Amino acid sequence: MNFYYMFIIQGDKMYVISTFEHSIYLELAITEIQKKGVKKENIMAIPLDKREEQRNLFDSIHSSDGLSLFDLPAILAVVGGIFGGIYGFVLKWGPLIWGLIGIAICFAVGFIIKLMIVKKYSGRQNNKRGEEVVVIIECIENQLETVKNILWNNNALGVRKLNIDNSKMS
Repeated sequence: MNFYYMFIIQGDKMYVISTFEHSIYLELAITEIQKKGVKKENIMAIPLDKREEQRNLFDSIHSSDGLSLFDLPAILAVVGGIFGGIYGFVLKWGPLIWGLIGIAICFAVGFIIKLMIVKKYSGRQNNKRGEEVVVIIECIENQLETVKNILWNNNALGVRKLNIDNSKMS
């Protein structure tokens, strides 16, 4: 009973919520926090499920993954159009037709090259990302800064405190 009363006097109950990639740094952070006086029962680590479905090759108007398939084809199409227009003055069909042919052929070649590059490296990027873990730590107010510093020093992706009494995040 006295032990519980001591914690009430020292400060409010706080939660520190953090995310990690599943690695040795997570284990080191949890061990170091336990050494600083936070009980094992007050630490919860929850692994998140990894997305299993494949990424869409083409973006929609509502979602984009930041990967552009049309940057290389557009650059090559401009170059093909310029060279088609230049050499079209010498060739039979004229600069306009050869410019359009150069644009079409170079765009197709650029799109095929970019498609092969994306297909080759998309599997590597998905396998490289590890599983993420959410860590929730219940501590008292005077342990808050120590716990946050330990988490940041062990490569946390993000750290946030939650004060349950006032239900305010900061």
